[in-house]
Amino acid sequence: LFPLLEVLLLTMVLGRSYFLLLGILTAGLCQHTFAIRSVRLLDISSVQHEDGTEEESWHDVEELYIEQKLDHPPSAEQPTSSLTFSQRYFYSSRYVNPSSKDPAFAFLCVGGEGPGLDKSVLVDSVHCTGDMLELAAKLFHEHDMSVHVFALEHRYYGKSYPVFSGDDDIDGSTSSPVTNEHLVYLSSRQAQADLAHFIQVSNEQYFTDKVKWITFGGSYPGMMAAWARLLYPDLVFAAVSNSAPIQVTVDFPQYKNHVSFDLQYETVGGSTECLNVVKKGHEQILSTLEIGDISTISNFFQICNGTQELLIPSNVQAFLGDGVIEVPAQENDPSCDTDLCNIDKLCSALIEEQEKSSPMEALAAIAKRQRADDESSCVSISWKDTLEFLKSPAAQGGGLRSWLWQTCTEMGFFQTCEESTCPFARGYHRLTLDFDICQQAFGINPSRVTQSVQDTLKYYGGLDIPATRILSVNGNVDPWAELARTSDSDPKNDDLPTHWVQGASHHFWTHKSNDTDSKEVRNAREIIYLQVIKWLEIEPQVQSDSIISNIGNLRT
Repeated sequence: LFPLLEVLLLTMVLGRSYFLLLGILTAGLCQHTFAIRSVRLLDISSVQHEDGTEEESWHDVEELYIEQKLDHPPSAEQPTSSLTFSQRYFYSSRYVNPSSKDPAFAFLCVGGEGPGLDKSVLVDSVHCTGDMLELAAKLFHEHDMSVHVFALEHRYYGKSYPVFSGDDDIDGSTSSPVTNEHLVYLSSRQAQADLAHFIQVSNEQYFTDKVKWITFGGSYPGMMAAWARLLYPDLVFAAVSNSAPIQVTVDFPQYKNHVSFDLQYETVGGSTECLNVVKKGHEQILSTLEIGDISTISNFFQICNGTQELLIPSNVQAFLGDGVIEVPAQENDPSCDTDLCNIDKLCSALIEEQEKSSPMEALAAIAKRQRADDESSCVSISWKDTLEFLKSPAAQGGGLRSWLWQTCTEMGFFQTCEESTCPFARGYHRLTLDFDICQQAFGINPSRVTQSVQDTLKYYGGLDIPATRILSVNGNVDPWAELARTSDSDPKNDDLPTHWVQGASHHFWTHKSNDTDSKEVRNAREIIYLQVIKWLEIEPQVQSDSIISNIGNLRT
């Protein structure tokens, strides 16, 4: 979707939605090779211009490193490793007023999964621009206050990988940081300890007086932002947690159920007719396969060696259970202008195609259009090839293997399609596929996966997070909202305010403000501003009672 951030893309065999939290738009594993495409989910900033120069507006952003323990021992326990690694962070004093007599504040954009951060994170990116940076600018320009802005990259992503010596005793040799042996140091708990140490060091380095830190993040970083407030209340004063699925779970059928909701949600261009085309199209594919007409499906969907690959149950499970087309649910952008880029455009095209043919043929036509930029001549659905790739250190690209490790050891989030409201081929993405990844790629069996996710839920508290001063904001188009704190889950908790953003996708309000933004997205940013300054005991420049009253509104 967005240029100059290269990540490895897998085909539909792992499920497009599976990687969207990671920040990857899956598109096509063809001829048994992994296509490289330029994407960073929803990122509106490029890393560099084509001539290699940086944006002029980045001049005030410093790229820095802090030394972290590889293993932070819990309580008084001894660490299992004495190694350290360099963790990257970014800092800007753009919103610091040296003449201000008011106390300064520190805003931290928490890093997470996916491709690494760059200087644009403190200028113009999807991560923390619409909430954190625009709030800092308001406090600076309208209130004459000082706000130091930081962004901290997550361990095992970007340029914050530990360096391990090689196994062959050759001087200077290193081994991959994403082998099973080395991934044991990757967890949200270790990353939380990194964050705490970073704040402690920054307090000494940047401030002479005590400052209030507020963490910001969207998606997994939103989870991290909330958990930092929970674990380190003496260091983190408050948190803004956007689109954060903190109710971790092994089986997550609600994701695809929510896709059904989006496909018929008229606010974003969906309709009952659109949903029916998707559901009936998958039903027709199943019926065609059941009567043995494999060649038709192979030809319609341009499957590599399809007459053979479609005989393998695991291939068919992944191919059908995650949908033969991509539905831009969590990344829905109402103002995008490319082909099939949002639900409105997708539904219009599906209905138009169905009027000329059958629902199955409509899906085939849309799938072909979605692969228009793919240079491969066919789509591979080989589950075996996928597993072989995920086992290898080559899967380090874009943080892929790191995030899969975290799903198998902490989060789950396996988006199955077994319930009646799944819009794809129901019963064709079972937990066995995801457990297969954990077992084959990491040697982690299903019972250990289940226990690890339960341990994470118990450790952080899930929706019942025992903390205060955490604002949770979610869009009702976003499937990840099913596992997030909303007014539906806790309607009257003033210590943990929530807000629904009607018609909005995955933390869409954290993107840079645009003229095309909906009233609801603009209001969400205003609510974040009003809630944060309320916590900081700052008087708003303009009273916005009508907006404040929206905090905690139920989804309609």
